[in-house]
Amino acid sequence: MVFSSYIFMFVFLPIVLVSYYGLSKTQNIKNQHLFLVLASLLFYGYFNIYYLFIIISSIIVNYFIAFTIKRGRDNKKIFLILGILFNIGLLAYFKYYDFFVDNINTAFNASYNLKYLILPLGISFFTFQQFSFLLSIYKQEEVIEGFIDYCLFVTFFPQLVAGPIVTYSEMIPQFKENKRRYYNPDNFSIGVYMFTIGLFKKIVLADTFALFVDNGYNIAGRLDSLSSLLVILAYTFQIYFDFCGYSEMAIGLGKMFNIDLPINFNLPYLSASIREFWTRWHITLGRALSQFVYKPLGGNRKGKIRTYINLMLTFLVSGFWHGAAWTFIVWGGLHGAMSVLEREFDTVLDKINHKVRIGMTFFAVAMTWVLFRATSFNQAMTIYNNLFSFDLNNFRANLAEIVYDGILNFPTIVDNIYILMLTIFGFVIVFIIDKSYGIHKGFKRNKKSLYITAFLFIISIIHLSRISTFIYFNF
Repeated sequence: MVFSSYIFMFVFLPIVLVSYYGLSKTQNIKNQHLFLVLASLLFYGYFNIYYLFIIISSIIVNYFIAFTIKRGRDNKKIFLILGILFNIGLLAYFKYYDFFVDNINTAFNASYNLKYLILPLGISFFTFQQFSFLLSIYKQEEVIEGFIDYCLFVTFFPQLVAGPIVTYSEMIPQFKENKRRYYNPDNFSIGVYMFTIGLFKKIVLADTFALFVDNGYNIAGRLDSLSSLLVILAYTFQIYFDFCGYSEMAIGLGKMFNIDLPINFNLPYLSASIREFWTRWHITLGRALSQFVYKPLGGNRKGKIRTYINLMLTFLVSGFWHGAAWTFIVWGGLHGAMSVLEREFDTVLDKINHKVRIGMTFFAVAMTWVLFRATSFNQAMTIYNNLFSFDLNNFRANLAEIVYDGILNFPTIVDNIYILMLTIFGFVIVFIIDKSYGIHKGFKRNKKSLYITAFLFIISIIHLSRISTFIYFNF
């Protein structure tokens, strides 16, 4: 099920909210927890019941291993290794099996069959979350409690399929607070407000830019320099509004249940360095990678060269986590290389004007997004080559194809104005208007906030017919 769908907003969410708070009248808080677990599993398995068998099996195995580690003494390291192997194996099979087999076939001229497995929704997120929980249990940083609470920690639907990646200790204690069991009009209003703003960013902005991107990549070989630039910028804004929209909708949904989810997105295009970018983009993934990859490798404690190696390895893992393709690995490697170069030349970079550095970082991020979006290296290189060809001969014809939605056919001048104005609008929102998680500060339940929420919601519903999934659902 997708947040930005009729069935979620007008059927699933209202029923779950009313039922959840209705159960607050019972004496046992476990009734609410069990209901949320069942509702979250329904949410997860709505489009494919096959997904349920995978996530339920993963939960049962990880809970058993965590419980055994907590109770064990001499053999807890063995069970930790078993838990790590189970989670890595689960992810490797469903997400990376065909990638490995395809590369073996290419390298050794073999002909092993590909399975073309259906990637379970959000498997990277709930697997990584449970993997980190096992390590925390082993280090005695977390506690293992009841099975229902553990299920709720893994399955809570606002963060299940695309983050944020949460820890047990920042989630379950909130659910156990008695005051959070009951409907809170202030939290609910803030939640609806944030959800609506996120919905607007996803449906109206991200999905509009997605049209340009899809059309542009479909004619990548015919793009000229300027139209290539517009396509690159379109994806830069598409993924921004898509992930920002999802993150704000998730935070808003959590607020409706009186739960504060951790911040996962905070104006990343205002970063003055790649290092800063990764403290603003997918914040909880960066936190997890730092804790479970970078620091165990030695972090920055073993000299400059080792620090640089650790950075590169961490970014390569990040790239591979995002997708089973060499384009993702190279994308991660480029971010790692830029992060290393920033550290090496930090004294030189510190002398550059702050706004200029923001522009430099934005350019670097936008250029690497090409690899993130491309279906192959050939397609990515075609985009890059066309961008720096400085050929403008086919701009008008390309623009008409990039903007075309299959329904309306405007004159070229209208197409020009439309895409250029929307691109400028994207810059204005990202660099001037957008407040991300500051939008709820100073929020008041009054007519003004009601009108804003209603207006954005209506505009979003009008655009809902062209529904698409969130980009990070693919990971």
